[in-house]
Amino acid sequence: MRKLLLLLLLVIILVSLDWFVRLHAQDLLSLTPQQREQLLREYQSQQGSTPRITPDKQSGYHSPTIYDTVPTPLMPDSMSMYGDTSGLRSGSQELPDQLTSFDQLAPFGLELFRGPRESTPPADIAASRDYILGPGDQLIIYLWGRAEQEYNLTIDREGKVFIPKVGSLPAWGKTVEEFERYAAQQFGRVFSDFNLTVSLGRIRSIRIYLTGEVRNPGAYTVSSLTSLFNALYLAGGPTASGSMRAIRLMRSGEPVAEVDLYRFLLHGDNSSDVRLESGDAIFVPVAGDRVAIRGEVRREAIYELRGDETAHDLLELAGGATAEAHLDRVMLERINDAGEWEVIDLALAEDTVESVRVDTSLTDGDRVTVYSIFEAKRNMVAVFGHVKHPGYYERRDSTMVSDLIDRGRLQEYDVYYDRANLFRRHSNWRTEVIPVNLREVIAGDGDIVLRDRDSLHVYAIDDVTWEKHVYIEGEVARPGEYPLYEDMTIHDLIFLAGSFTRSAATLQAELARFDEQGQVSLRTVSLSRTNASATTLKENDRVYIRRIPEWQLHRTVTLTGEIRFPGEYVLADRSETLYQILNRAGGFTRNAFPIGTVLERQTIGQSLERLRVPTLLERSNPIVVDSLGNVHKEVMFDYQPDAVNRIIIDMETIIASDGRIGDVVLEPGDRVFVPAIPSGISVMGAVGANGTIKFAPGQKVKDYIERAGNFTPQSDKGNTRLIRANGEVYAGGGILGKRVNLGDVIVVPSKIEKESNWLKTFTTAITATTGVLTTVLLIDKL
Repeated sequence: MRKLLLLLLLVIILVSLDWFVRLHAQDLLSLTPQQREQLLREYQSQQGSTPRITPDKQSGYHSPTIYDTVPTPLMPDSMSMYGDTSGLRSGSQELPDQLTSFDQLAPFGLELFRGPRESTPPADIAASRDYILGPGDQLIIYLWGRAEQEYNLTIDREGKVFIPKVGSLPAWGKTVEEFERYAAQQFGRVFSDFNLTVSLGRIRSIRIYLTGEVRNPGAYTVSSLTSLFNALYLAGGPTASGSMRAIRLMRSGEPVAEVDLYRFLLHGDNSSDVRLESGDAIFVPVAGDRVAIRGEVRREAIYELRGDETAHDLLELAGGATAEAHLDRVMLERINDAGEWEVIDLALAEDTVESVRVDTSLTDGDRVTVYSIFEAKRNMVAVFGHVKHPGYYERRDSTMVSDLIDRGRLQEYDVYYDRANLFRRHSNWRTEVIPVNLREVIAGDGDIVLRDRDSLHVYAIDDVTWEKHVYIEGEVARPGEYPLYEDMTIHDLIFLAGSFTRSAATLQAELARFDEQGQVSLRTVSLSRTNASATTLKENDRVYIRRIPEWQLHRTVTLTGEIRFPGEYVLADRSETLYQILNRAGGFTRNAFPIGTVLERQTIGQSLERLRVPTLLERSNPIVVDSLGNVHKEVMFDYQPDAVNRIIIDMETIIASDGRIGDVVLEPGDRVFVPAIPSGISVMGAVGANGTIKFAPGQKVKDYIERAGNFTPQSDKGNTRLIRANGEVYAGGGILGKRVNLGDVIVVPSKIEKESNWLKTFTTAITATTGVLTTVLLIDKL
């Protein structure tokens, strides 16, 4: 017994563990990569892991400063001495929002190489007398005097040229000038009393290489007159990460020159340019330490350092400060040893006392900002707001608020005299608001002496009072909200709203008024011209213009089919019936089938929509879970709005009683259709042959089904339907013995069979049983 209980407990545990593992694995596999990443982060946070910080992909000059984390001052923008203060931050008295972002700065000098690039250097570069000759160069020797001769010679691969009567002359490695002197000596052995000049004809090509941080590295075939600067321009210059100050020329594996392009860019000094030889390699290394400078300098850019440059040196590289630069306080941002940004204030003005003047050596990644002296202006006050001449004005020791008002000149209308605000900023960056009564100031009482940087703001009445509105709804052309004017009446409001519509009840209106406590009072107001003009509106009044009771401009119905005069008809009154409108239309034609008359009313479907019946039907559909665990709804009822619009009527009874029994009162929008006499009885569904069978009086449903080939094996006989021509539907027991009338339709549905896979169920049970028995056997042998 104990073994049996132990066995049962073990089986339960194993099954449970296997179910849990499979379920958990399935859950993890069903997660998206983003969900799995989020789950991992949550687990790490629960374990106390340090969150991973995604590195900034922007430039090294995109790091927040202390100014980015401190809230802005509370001084209104338009009232500030500094105009728009949205760019100012606490702790910095001068940080205008017009500053260029460090992200927008580019390394200095790159624009030199960004122009249109030639595919090959020009071949017509003038050669100097110090040009070194080599194989492939063409020499032109002119000889005149007692002997006149011209020689076109090309230096061969051995570096020599052959001249008749003179012999072979070595030229490789000599300059043009040296070869000319040497040739004159050799010609003097053969000729006398002559003059000789040597010039270059076609110049040889050489193969050079550009490597490192260049835009288009590779091998280039160029003229032997090409210099290092020409080659750099041909290759597009250094990349954004390439150096502009340590470009090396390598020849036979050894550096022969190092070029600093800043000397050429800043001073036009091209003395470091070098003539290239075949096999030379130009190497552009990665840029060294860089710093950025922005603000009131002539060239905002990122500059490369060569040594211990200071902020003054950087200012010179940037072309110097502009006339508006405020050098008494220059901001230096630097990453300290703790890996955090710090701010250092520098005093770089030339007239600053040495003991106060601050300069410092720059390091890689430093960022320098030179602000404008605009923020450092003195002896200035400002007036803004509802004045004719807003702006800044000179302040003297005796300048008063009244003087500032006289200069700014108040507007002639809509000025709020009871209060203006004087904003005063103190040296500790604290802003004080001082109320000013303009009436008293103008009258000579309550005037205030202005201080440096005071700012006066004059308000309009609309700035300090809320807008007042009234409302009109109902039968007017433009209902809605309107401003409340002085002594505005209901007549004025109706006129502003475009007057009445055709359906408006113009005798009276309803006025809803709200008092100060929010209580509502309702009153009926006569709309006669005298009363409407005499009723003055108040703030938030609501006027309602009602519709004329039961008013409708066009009340029409449509008649189609086998009617003598089909078409659209206007209802004579609200009680006109179907029988009456058919008589007005001339009655039925000879081919009409009145029993099948169809009356459709569009408002039925609309009423069901308002009652949310389609939503209720959709929610009543059962929810089914399939074998894979997918949840879905089975559609048991397909709601079709047009199918519910038909009204079932007994046209035979209506005609027989002359409309006294079963008649229907029509509504606007109703549609009446009278079909033609049908051909027979339609039989559809699970029968031998679907179709229409000739009508035979007295026959029943089963007779017509037999004539249509009888039931099929899949037919659901018990749910056979008989649909009458007037729309009535019969079903249930005894339907097969029901008598059929002309125009009826017989529908035989198919059976709904449930799929049962007994083999699969049996196999699953056998597998589970085998697993349990195997476990029992193993335990029993332990």
